[in-house]
Amino acid sequence: MNVNVSYRQMESSPALRDYATRKLERIVDKYVRGRAEASIVMTAEGFGHIVDFTVSVKDGTVKGKAQSQDMYSSIDLALEKIEKQLRRRKDRKRDHHNHADSNGINGMARSFRMGIVTPVEETDGEMEYEEFAEDYERFPAPEEADGEEDVVLTRKSGKVKVVRNQEYTAEPMSIEDAASELENDSDREFFVFNNVETDTINIVYRRDDDHIGLIETG
Repeated sequence: MNVNVSYRQMESSPALRDYATRKLERIVDKYVRGRAEASIVMTAEGFGHIVDFTVSVKDGTVKGKAQSQDMYSSIDLALEKIEKQLRRRKDRKRDHHNHADSNGINGMARSFRMGIVTPVEETDGEMEYEEFAEDYERFPAPEEADGEEDVVLTRKSGKVKVVRNQEYTAEPMSIEDAASELENDSDREFFVFNNVETDTINIVYRRDDDHIGLIETG
């Protein structure tokens, strides 16, 4: 597994790096099949020691962040969050296969597209999507698909351009599991998934009243 370790407001520490990567690799090997990449950011802030793990696996990204008065303790706390999420993913896949077999639902992962609707005049020249990429880390910033024209729509205030993105995968899962995915990542505003009960694309999203909303397609 490829692991990138960085330090902020503190000196680099081979001991901390080895401790964090060794424990992380043990957890990933236990729950993940296939390739995985990770980043670890350690930060000293006043009397607090913060560690932030981001692990990218085949079907998505899991994050674990913790703060304590000791960096080793922070690492342990953050890795508990990582392991909990990876365990839930593994259990969800097993349960999904059992559910699909018993209910005749294939629960295949489905593809979908993402894009930005923007005024045509703003699409001239170099386009930047830094805010979009930061808000939706699970999906790359939109890029114009090769061999495909952008869609231009007309509204009362003028024409807008839909900048298309490449296809992404909506993994099969229950509404409860999708809501958990959203709750576990405070940086994520929405989560797209294939509902195993209906075999249709659904979206859970954060509402302004702190509840989770659900959009179902037919």
